[in-house]
Amino acid sequence: MSTQPDDGFTFSILPEEQREHFRLLELPPELLELVTSNTFHTLQFKSADGQHTGKAGSVPEAYICTSDKTYKIRQVNSSNSVYICQPANNNDDNGLPQAGLQAIAQSSWTLELNQAQTNFAVQHLKAVLPTYSSTGSYQSKELASKQQIFDNIPSSQAQCEQAWKDLGCFELNDSQGCFLPSASVKVQVWRSMLDQAVASGVDLTGDLSPKKLDVIIDPNEEWPIEIGHAVLDSILSGEGRIDEFKCVASVGVDLLAARLGVAQPTAEFLAIWRNALPEKWRAQAKVEMLHRTEYRLGDSRKTIAYAGAKSTAATADGDATTGAKRKWHDKFRASKKAA
Repeated sequence: MSTQPDDGFTFSILPEEQREHFRLLELPPELLELVTSNTFHTLQFKSADGQHTGKAGSVPEAYICTSDKTYKIRQVNSSNSVYICQPANNNDDNGLPQAGLQAIAQSSWTLELNQAQTNFAVQHLKAVLPTYSSTGSYQSKELASKQQIFDNIPSSQAQCEQAWKDLGCFELNDSQGCFLPSASVKVQVWRSMLDQAVASGVDLTGDLSPKKLDVIIDPNEEWPIEIGHAVLDSILSGEGRIDEFKCVASVGVDLLAARLGVAQPTAEFLAIWRNALPEKWRAQAKVEMLHRTEYRLGDSRKTIAYAGAKSTAATADGDATTGAKRKWHDKFRASKKAA
């Protein structure tokens, strides 16, 4: 008489040397919704070293990026082992088939995802982009397209785009290279646009139609037109107007940075700052409009100097003048050959 198997099942574990090892990935609700939806979404796995995260000498960190958010991957040890099993048919002591499970892989680690609070795009762009100076030359760094650069920044596409816009970065179509304009270049380009607006009767404090934008960005200037668009984009709001606060603060910081950290009388700086603004906004040119980390005051507030990091964006120019001798494209090609 045969023995009927009971309602249980057998469970076995492969020897450790035969097991696969894996890690559980714990997704936050908003990310789980993305990966399980019927709509196609792109997720990017990115990494960052200490150079761009501010943690020199640290182990590279991993991130998952959606189109507009960045999640840091953190490995956490679990006190409970988790197994992946598959069905396994075994025979019982009487030779009768019995359903069972066999553990083929084990995990003692969980990967947690937490939304990153820091956007590394600004630091990364400053570190990797060659600075376009007022001489039309640039520092010798490997040229890459905008998207190639973004693909290597541990931030989402939207965060990279915002940092790109805020810094006034631009891409030259003919050279397939991306650049960060120096403070001196940004000041000269802005002053040119201000002069064009005054001469053409365009009010920079009001609504700016595409036609008005074309008027204030002169294609015949001694620098690539892409710089003009980048400088203007860096201070535009999403409503077709120049953001007053961004414009006033940006012009002030660039005027300070162009001085390469050399102190100047505060009253003199404020006068220069006011004259570099539309008339309606000149009263806003006050030291308090600047972030406290961007300047330092001396001699009982009588002098002021740039206090930001001495990046190439501030130091590449010296006292050179944009387009002093040749058209920008001639200088660019010459400097490219020499690099």
